[in-house]
Amino acid sequence: MNVLLVVGESVMHERMGVMSLGASLSQAGFGVHLAVASRYRVAGMRALMDRLQPEVVGYSSMTGEHCRLLALNARLKEDYRFISVFGGPHATFFPRLVDEPGLDAICRGEGDVAFVEFCRRVACGEDWEATPNFVARRHGRTIENPLLPLIDDLDSLPFPDRELMYEADPSLRAESHKVFFATRGCPYDCSYCFNHRYGELYRGMGPMVRHRSPEKVVDEIDEVRSRYPLGVVWIDDDTFLLKPHGWMERFARAYRQRIGLPLSCNVRADLVTESVIRLLRDAGLNSVWMGVECGNEEVSRRILRRNLSTDQIRAAAGVLRDAGVMVVTQNLLGLPVDKPYEIDKETLDLNLRIRPTYAWSSILYPYPGTAIEAYAREHGFLTGEPHYLETNKRTSMLKFPSPRVRRRIENLHKLFGLMARFPALRRLCDRLCDAPLDGMYTPLYYLWYGYIVKARLYPFRSPFRELGNYIGLWWRFVRKR
Repeated sequence: MNVLLVVGESVMHERMGVMSLGASLSQAGFGVHLAVASRYRVAGMRALMDRLQPEVVGYSSMTGEHCRLLALNARLKEDYRFISVFGGPHATFFPRLVDEPGLDAICRGEGDVAFVEFCRRVACGEDWEATPNFVARRHGRTIENPLLPLIDDLDSLPFPDRELMYEADPSLRAESHKVFFATRGCPYDCSYCFNHRYGELYRGMGPMVRHRSPEKVVDEIDEVRSRYPLGVVWIDDDTFLLKPHGWMERFARAYRQRIGLPLSCNVRADLVTESVIRLLRDAGLNSVWMGVECGNEEVSRRILRRNLSTDQIRAAAGVLRDAGVMVVTQNLLGLPVDKPYEIDKETLDLNLRIRPTYAWSSILYPYPGTAIEAYAREHGFLTGEPHYLETNKRTSMLKFPSPRVRRRIENLHKLFGLMARFPALRRLCDRLCDAPLDGMYTPLYYLWYGYIVKARLYPFRSPFRELGNYIGLWWRFVRKR
């Protein structure tokens, strides 16, 4: 039986969820194919359906991109017979998605075991609507099934199927950096993240934070390096430094001996110590992504629930800088607070003191079901049914006191990284953010971001082959609405 997996975008980043699902499905004997919807017109998707004749089409979707995938599914359902399934974050937290026309089922939470079992039941003619983790619509009824426990032994899972991803988007094969995961889950409770809801969903069903063995992680990296271009290893755990006793020492030793490539990861400021950074630097660590989010401590603690002081953030940045490790800060602008633009400038000023390699920023999107969404609604910053864009690098969806405040926030977002890099621009901040120049600032934002990524963090391995892809990607983002 053929299974077609569909994602909306790839955009320089491997979609690890569908790659892991694809590996589990292949291991179970299914024919698996992946399509990146943005690379096809409807006629192209129809040609793919004609060729594969899949019995199951599974869409992996985040909030925002689900709208386009639902529309695609409705079009395909007009001409083909298949069972359609949605999975990923949006389906997990919004099981009523199953009521959308043309949708047969959704998979909630981890699908490594559940989705394989679902496809097995379809292939064998069994009652697929009764599969654990699934909410299904069949014969006019909605069937909600219990969740399976979280997968405790991550080493038991096959390595993600990268060939599946690279066949769907060949430009990713040549990328100098590749993504890996050593851990699933995050113990923190930031108000803008889904982790607190995920914890509620799986309460009592196993530990939320689970780790692969360091040897298994290095085995996967070694295998990928033997098959594909690899210049930088990016371990994208929510908080890479949060590991059991002895894990980091074993990883650093194996990584240094067997891999030795530049390493990038995500860190939380209060877990950064001189000893662990020295250990990882000696193994190859050359860059980190570190959440700053907000430069105002009260807002950070009370509204974002970050529980980090600016002193901790500055101290961590100092440790990393002294070790010669590049730092990318992650910042949230456009918060549901009084005087949001002034708070955003405090965040900029904290970055100016930190002096990161790059100050990355997003406009806050209060995703449905998060604590920050409830706060924004309670305080009048969000009303009705908002339209969730696919990117948080454009405009805010919150209600602000005036059009001028909105323009300032959205312009500061585009200029944030440049101002943090060139402090002389800070004194011009208000005038630059008042100017109605979004048409110029947006291309500039993506140009500077692209330069940092491909000139500093993850340099081109094959410039002539990769540069064309990046120019096309830059233009696609500039035009995107």
